[in-house]
Amino acid sequence: MKNTLIIILVLFLLYLAFLIREAVLVRRARARLSHVVYVNGTRGKSTVTRMIAAGLQAGGHRVLCKTTGTLPIAIHPDGHQEEIVRRAPANIKEQIRYLETAAKEGADILVIECMALQPEYQRVSGKNMLHCDVGVITNARLDHMDVMGDTREDILTCLMEMLPENGRIFTAERDFPDMMEARAKKLGSTLTITDENSLGDLPGAAALDFPENVALALGVCESLGVERKTAFEGIRGFVRDPYALSVYEGENTVFVNALSANDVSSTQMIYDKIRGDEEEELVILINNRGDRPARARDMARLVKVMQPARVWMLGDNQEALGKLCEKAAPQAEVKGFDVAEEIPFACEKPRLILAVGNIKKEGIRLVERARAELKEKEVNCDVQ
Repeated sequence: MKNTLIIILVLFLLYLAFLIREAVLVRRARARLSHVVYVNGTRGKSTVTRMIAAGLQAGGHRVLCKTTGTLPIAIHPDGHQEEIVRRAPANIKEQIRYLETAAKEGADILVIECMALQPEYQRVSGKNMLHCDVGVITNARLDHMDVMGDTREDILTCLMEMLPENGRIFTAERDFPDMMEARAKKLGSTLTITDENSLGDLPGAAALDFPENVALALGVCESLGVERKTAFEGIRGFVRDPYALSVYEGENTVFVNALSANDVSSTQMIYDKIRGDEEEELVILINNRGDRPARARDMARLVKVMQPARVWMLGDNQEALGKLCEKAAPQAEVKGFDVAEEIPFACEKPRLILAVGNIKKEGIRLVERARAELKEKEVNCDVQ
């Protein structure tokens, strides 16, 4: 018994020493950076993270940018991209690795996308790991409701856990200014709510991406000392997430890759922007992940709202998802497919295939097939 207690004590002390050493290394790495910009929100995180990094680089900063969008990717100060290969499930401790990498590679700013969902992990990653001084929230929409809350107010409360003390806060979310102002005051931080209608002096800015994303990225860059037009020149050339929103055209078919826009409101916005005439048949194609049951329910809600002619399914748990969709849209044809290669792109009558749910596995194969077989169409993002 005594020997067991000694072993436990030794292991505890070793673990404590490890934690202390890690904390020291993190603080040393952070001290070598002028700023850490931490980007959170329901939609647009990866895009805004990449835009901010591009704008800051145009202003002469050395920036390491890390996003966890359709694929986890790091863009290093020398410009080369690295796909992050994970040998285990995603863990927020990954953020420490890139904080230290930014310092080692001589970056002065780290721009990094939040990968946490639970409020306690958001708080730890923002304040204890990254010690961010610039917090960015793109928007607060209904998604990840199983861990973030049932209302947009709940979700915003969760998202705000990563915001910095005595720092700067930026957001494009305009529906809850009182909540944001109260949190900023409590933290002793400044708050800037950016305006998507402020882009009139920059030709082409509103069509570059969703205007609120562009305005938000510009606001952050200007705050960190980059002249507005210089920042915009950088943003205009930003490298997009590899599987972000894209549209392809084929024989009587429009294929919309909205696999990274998984909440109902964002997907509806995309459809309203892309849709053709009333004769066009709507197909909602859901790529489902078995470890995201809440997302499947969200996709059934989308089917109920949009009432498509057909619902096609890829991925996991198709029987359960199919029942949800049949109940949501009784008139729709609900059909499952095993692999992306089975999805019919050609059609005799006009058809719009709206691909949603998740980009992983069959989703990536589906988009790669669209790139190979269809013609990509430029997307005009000048809408809300």
